Amino acid sequence: MNFHLQLQAFQELGKEISLQLEHGEFDAIIRKQSIENKWFTEENCRFALRALARMLNKESCKVFYKKYEPLFQKVHQSQKIAVISAGNIPCAAFHDFFCILVSGHQFIGKLSKQDALLLPFLAKILIKIIPEVEKNIVFVEKLLNFDKIITTGSNNSARYFLHYFKDKPLLLRKNRNSIALLNGREKEEELQQLSIDVFQFFGLGCRSVSKIYIPKNYDFSKLIATFQMQSQELLKHSGYANNYEYHRAIFAMNRVPFYDCGSFLLLPNHAFASPIAVVFYEEYDTIHDVLKRVHLQKHELQCLVSNDEGVENKIPFGKAQEPSLFDYPDNEDIMFFCNPPL
Repeated sequence: MNFHLQLQAFQELGKEISLQLEHGEFDAIIRKQSIENKWFTEENCRFALRALARMLNKESCKVFYKKYEPLFQKVHQSQKIAVISAGNIPCAAFHDFFCILVSGHQFIGKLSKQDALLLPFLAKILIKIIPEVEKNIVFVEKLLNFDKIITTGSNNSARYFLHYFKDKPLLLRKNRNSIALLNGREKEEELQQLSIDVFQFFGLGCRSVSKIYIPKNYDFSKLIATFQMQSQELLKHSGYANNYEYHRAIFAMNRVPFYDCGSFLLLPNHAFASPIAVVFYEEYDTIHDVLKRVHLQKHELQCLVSNDEGVENKIPFGKAQEPSLFDYPDNEDIMFFCNPPL
């Protein structure tokens, strides 16, 4: 199937997502999804869909075509590519879905039960735009026949996947987390944007900022006040509220030093992955110290959010949850996995 035509179809899909969100045509499926998975609130589902629509904008698709068109100078044999999807954020498998289909391959999706409604709904819209793609979209309960596989899971499940799919080309994703590097000169508007990176999707995504690095003697007052505005509403969600209260009690009983910020907890910790309703922080002497550690542990990180001019490959505040077409999970290029250069 023609790469350019497929890309144009996805560009039209982006427009349709925006249009149907505006006219309420997603309301029923979003409501149903939020009932089946309490962590996928209606607001979070709409946020994810709007981000997908922006991802598929005309200019991004144009740049994407220019980068990958050389892969299709020679004909690739169509393959059946299976995807075992995560269920941590709405439409978690969309980027795989996009890359497989624009390449002319068959997408075989084994979706998480936590995220099983939105992607098939988008697939129906895409089929209306380009009917011939229907034969390349399959959703299954059990994987039986495929040529390659993309899996997303925990570090523990990764060992299982490596063993079970040892005879197939495998793109394996493990646990990843995102961090923010502050220099203490951030404006209130920037901290507001950072709070979205932290609390959107309840912090459950690999692009969610779970830890912040701060200079020594950092004044938390402005950050706490700003983060409270973003997180206060989350306390209405029973799951989030239960996590907040549970971890507060555990830290208090164990006499662990922490800040109780009323709607989230700030805890000094060297780890990257923090629990729900908890944000880890760590002080640093120089930004160079942080960047050195990040480089050594880059296999554990998805995003580094900062506004500091000395930080390379950073993501601006407020953009961690809005990946582009080129922001691949685990930084593994899906297009080259699907279409290795001949």
